[in-house]
Amino acid sequence: MTIFRLGDMVRIKTGAFQSFTGRIEGINQSRMLLKIKVNIYGRTQAARLKFSEVEKIEFKEDASGQ
Repeated sequence: MTIFRLGDMVRIKTGAFQSFTGRIEGINQSRMLLKIKVNIYGRTQAARLKFSEVEKIEFKEDASGQ
């Protein structure tokens, strides 16, 4: 199971916002829900999604440190 933290970036896997990315603004562990802020065409929208509807985005630096 993926562990989510406030501020993590996620990619939405299903629904109307599929393929969009957003930042976690709230977590409800007991209901397994996330509050995500998604930037859609220059406007910020809030979305409430289940843990299973998103995937965490891992950012990795290349060997040169860039």
